Formats: sequence, C-alpha cells, structure tokens
Amino acid sequence: WIGIIVTTSTNDWVVTCSYTIPTCRKMDELGSKGLWADCVMATGLYHCKPLVDILILPGYVQACRALMIAASVLGLPAILLLLTVLPCIRMGHEPGVAKYRRAQLAGVLLI
Repeated sequence: WIGIIVTTSTNDWVVTCSYTIPTCRKMDELGSKGLWADCVMATGLYHCKPLVDILILPGYVQACRALMIAASVLGLPAILLLLTVLPCIRMGHEPGVAKYRRAQLAGVLLI
C-alpha cells in the first residue's frame, strides 16, 4: 500500500529519450513523464511542468490518476480491517461469521 502511494506521487512513469539512456544522460536530454508533471533534465537541472489542464490530458492518464488515488484511499481501511481479522485478535464474543465477512470485505477493498 505504501508502494502505491509512492508510485502515484513519482514523475518517473515514462522515461523519454531519443537515444540510449546512458547517451541521453551524457547529452543532458533525459526527460520523464508522470501522472502529475512532465520533467526534463538538462545541464544538471531538473525542471518539472505540472499537468494542471484536466481537459487536455488523454483519457488513459485521467483513468490512471483516478485508479491510483482510489487504490491509495481504499488501501488503509482494508489494511485496518485485515488487522482485526488476525487469528490472535478477538473482539468480544463475536461469531466466526463476522470475522469471515470482515476478511472478505478487506479482500475486496484490496483488489
């Protein structure tokens, strides 16, 4: 779940280069694209331009943004539910069916 949050925030989803990566690093022509910004590395400086115009973005970028945010938001409740279903944790005198249903709900949230 933490990996999803880190991945969502990074700008290294697509690395753009006309040549091989080592050649582009030597020539300072390496760029990268993420869900939130387009970045260019030139002469040792790393400059990013944020992608703020939602209507101009392609549909797949908007879909990736929505899915990654949904996964980040739903991950925490799912993990908390999974912690309550561990065999070493008992919550009062609950029946086994309640624990089983919480485990199912947590599994659905994680998917």
